[in-house]
Amino acid sequence: MPPLELRVLDGADCIGGNKIAVSSGGAVLLDFGINIKRKRECLLGYRALAVANMLYYYLYSGILPRIKGVYREDLVALDERVKAVLGRGEPIEASLCIFSHAHRDHYGASGFLSSGIKLAMSRSMKTIMETMLESSAVSGIEAEVFEMKNRGGEGPGARERPIIIFEENSKIPGAPFNIIPHPIDHSIPAAFGFVIEDLSMAYTGDIRRHGPLKSLTDKFIERAKGVDYLIIEGTRIDSSIIVREDEVIWEIRRYVEEKEGKLACVIVSPADVDRIKSIIRLSEELGRTPVLCPRAAYLIDRLAESGTKIPLPDLRSAGIYFERRSLTRGGYDLESQHYRGWLKRTYADRLDGRKPGTLVKAEEISERQEDYLLILGGLDQILELAQMRPRPSSGLVVSTSEPHDEEQEIEWAKFERWVNLLRLDMRIAHSSGHADRETLIEIINEIGPRILIPVHTENPQEFHRLAEAGELRCEVFLPSPAKPLRLAT
Repeated sequence: MPPLELRVLDGADCIGGNKIAVSSGGAVLLDFGINIKRKRECLLGYRALAVANMLYYYLYSGILPRIKGVYREDLVALDERVKAVLGRGEPIEASLCIFSHAHRDHYGASGFLSSGIKLAMSRSMKTIMETMLESSAVSGIEAEVFEMKNRGGEGPGARERPIIIFEENSKIPGAPFNIIPHPIDHSIPAAFGFVIEDLSMAYTGDIRRHGPLKSLTDKFIERAKGVDYLIIEGTRIDSSIIVREDEVIWEIRRYVEEKEGKLACVIVSPADVDRIKSIIRLSEELGRTPVLCPRAAYLIDRLAESGTKIPLPDLRSAGIYFERRSLTRGGYDLESQHYRGWLKRTYADRLDGRKPGTLVKAEEISERQEDYLLILGGLDQILELAQMRPRPSSGLVVSTSEPHDEEQEIEWAKFERWVNLLRLDMRIAHSSGHADRETLIEIINEIGPRILIPVHTENPQEFHRLAEAGELRCEVFLPSPAKPLRLAT
């Protein structure tokens, strides 16, 4: 067998931005996410980025790695400086990019990939990616995951990117290696780890063991046992704090029960379908009508249409929050340009009775606050609460991750000002999508690899320390984007 080479192109010493190249004769990429932290640090709101070659800026600043052979030909041809920047890079002849799940720090840079590189994902993962991109503010090249606009001035205006749909527990078609995707527990549906059987290698993607799908992680660990090489995420390798998903729901229940006669709200990621499902069930048990933000409702609609096997929330008794966005018809004119296409469809499907759920306006919630539990999709949606005029000390539960960089801290400070303006009683109840230190040690020692390669962590040295202390029974290789790991096969 040809020599095995592993290159962690990004994500070696940061959380997110995973880009891993595995080569042995053929080559594949495992994830190609956007390095959100690096992008926040370097990218300015400069208007020329809309017309200039964004690839050049991303390469120059290190948002994207300087490697040859993987980027779109039309983008490379736009600017001779790109060729100069890439001229010193090592080439990678990848034929396939395989995604572990639909979080942007794992797939968000794939719009820059060459049209010759096929993208591999599950059907449900594809639906989630398409839906979240359509309903987000992502634009430009980063939005061109499935359809690439021709930016070179020749040929068709847009091209569809070649996609491979894989099935769980079955070999990924078209891959140069025997790569088997196994579903795992994470904070978004359709998350996978991978076992590359003929290379004796496993990759966890983002993984946890304390959520509702713990049994999936247990099965992945069983199937990965005995591999020589384990690539593992280490987001929380420096924390032994663990909060189980069922504890989060219990805390939300307690907070909502305290707010008798008042409005209760929960902020949760629209893609965290499992938690939303639990909150809807909880709301009905407490005699409140759950009112879902439209972005989460649209994702559930699309998943239902796709025939997914993912257990979805039942929206028949739920409300869908009707955002006021027009200047006519009382603010609810769906012909207004301020209702984007996906949002119009979400509302029109309820008005016509094609989809389950009833539209609920802010004024209706304001009149009967004690009857509702509002499920919001982000910190910015606190502005919707201002329209509802919540009674003093109404309950607000933040069930998303806390800010972890300067920009997020600034947003959090603005959010807290609105919490105080609205006189809300705010609590935190969240369970991470990532395993804690003790669970990571358990996973590693149960799999029993010969060599461990940590990624997706700001503290890779902790793995090395744990190995030296005898906590990890394997050798630890700390990857570097500039230094490929040449491994024995």
